[in-house]
Amino acid sequence: MKVELKEGQGLVRELSIELPAETVNDRMEKAFADIRRKVTLKGFRKGKAPMKVIKSNYGAQVRADVAEELIKTSYTQAVQERTLKVASPPTVTDLDFPEGGGFKYTAQVEILPEIPTVDYKGLELASEEVEVADSEVDDYAEYLRKQLAEYRTVERAATADDTLVVDLEKTLDPSLVLKEDKFTDAEVDLSSATTVKEFKEQLPGMKAGDEKEIEVKYDDDYSDAAFAGARIKYRCRVKAVKERLLPEWNDALARRIGKAETALELRLKLRDEIRRQKEDARNRGFKNQIIEQVCRLNTIPVPESMVNHYVEHILEDLKKSNESVDETAMRSSYRQLGTNTIRWNMLMHRLAELEGIEVSREDTEILIKKFADNYQTTFEQAREALTRSGKVADIRESQLEEKVLDFLVGKAKMVKGNKKE
Repeated sequence: MKVELKEGQGLVRELSIELPAETVNDRMEKAFADIRRKVTLKGFRKGKAPMKVIKSNYGAQVRADVAEELIKTSYTQAVQERTLKVASPPTVTDLDFPEGGGFKYTAQVEILPEIPTVDYKGLELASEEVEVADSEVDDYAEYLRKQLAEYRTVERAATADDTLVVDLEKTLDPSLVLKEDKFTDAEVDLSSATTVKEFKEQLPGMKAGDEKEIEVKYDDDYSDAAFAGARIKYRCRVKAVKERLLPEWNDALARRIGKAETALELRLKLRDEIRRQKEDARNRGFKNQIIEQVCRLNTIPVPESMVNHYVEHILEDLKKSNESVDETAMRSSYRQLGTNTIRWNMLMHRLAELEGIEVSREDTEILIKKFADNYQTTFEQAREALTRSGKVADIRESQLEEKVLDFLVGKAKMVKGNKKE
């Protein structure tokens, strides 16, 4: 087999592969012989049809099958011989498969970039002291009270603190966001931050039996992407007004919640919990800063095929939840994200190699045990389930990334205010 390697633009490589006629003819004859043994043709016993008849009937099929097999085996061998780290499936062109002759083709592929070293000098992290305001503790305490609240139906007009039971009928939906036209017994919490503002502004003052048409304009960054930027009109019929009866903030409530024995102890624990959440968010921010800076310091080329695959995967997920996806806009929007994500992944793995950062068996077993405890199953059952679903590999990948990020955070300088640009 002859292999010629040419460099194309960027990470593109072209392999020109040629197999001698003897190899090709031998494979063809073996394929014909295999078919002859298996098939039964009219007028001949099984395995006894003349080879000329076999070739006449199955020539095209054998040529196609042999060509596919030759490409698969010779391409794999050529990649190994030239020690290429390929990033994409091959695109085969210039196929030459003459009768009785050799076999030639060109395979165009993208390769992974060479990464001799990973620069992480001069990393800086913007860090602020974590503080918890009394108002934040108050808000958390109020949230817990609301979780344990009781409700009773009242015969008065609704206030901003009430929950309404309503029937909603869609009267206008230009973007066809909603598949259903009516929603019966929907509960609308007028005190919730997640309730759309038009409901919060226009439903207070209504009583059971009242009707009103309300037009909702969803923000462009609305949490549910299917509704983002949409405009929908609803006819709202109030069926009931319910007022919330909050439990008193006392020691009994603390014990009922299960976090403490006294109301004071509960407030202190809530403060600690909020602090931990803020510290976790700060640490996640540290890691995002690290990824951004490392990618900026190491602008290695990224295989175009990998970016395309990333974007198409995102698009498929978006289309499952939103039929009206603007594919052109989404491809453009996610392209840079895909490039940065793939660049970081390559740099992360290379840095792990250079610094000897590894995920041990014990590291993974700790997470499997947590999984087992959460789902109240045995360690062996949890490991089997995760292995069968392919999640163990995902767990190890996440653990490796966390270890690399912890290493880099440890190398960074903490600064007040904005990080170095």
